[in-house]
Amino acid sequence: MAVLSLVPSYDELRLTVLGAEMVLPSLTEDEQIILSCEISSLPTYNCNVVFQRLEVKNEVAGQMCFQSSRPLVNTEISLDFAAFEKLKSMCFYGEPVRPITLYLKIAKGREIKNGEIIMQDNDFVLNIFDLSWRHPLF
Repeated sequence: MAVLSLVPSYDELRLTVLGAEMVLPSLTEDEQIILSCEISSLPTYNCNVVFQRLEVKNEVAGQMCFQSSRPLVNTEISLDFAAFEKLKSMCFYGEPVRPITLYLKIAKGREIKNGEIIMQDNDFVLNIFDLSWRHPLF
């Protein structure tokens, strides 16, 4: 008999930021920050992370959508106003001496084991519950 934990367990993915852009999708939408990243456990995949402001905080901060047909991961993360402004000001500091690193807290699942993503022959989505980052100062 297996005992199931009532407390959700998480794993962490590390992304290295390669580039950043501010985007205004349209006059009716709010600005977005888009980061081009490399996933440490999938170095052959590109990852585009879109950050947008959200007034109401959700349990799930965002999602990573993996495509089996090509090496691209599309990620959307919603931040409250203060966190979005912190990220925005960090991006305006200019290029740091070393790349910025993002750490995504995701729920454990069959697609990830010990921080390594196991690619399958079908598309899948990972839920993101929290985010932290490291911005080198010198």
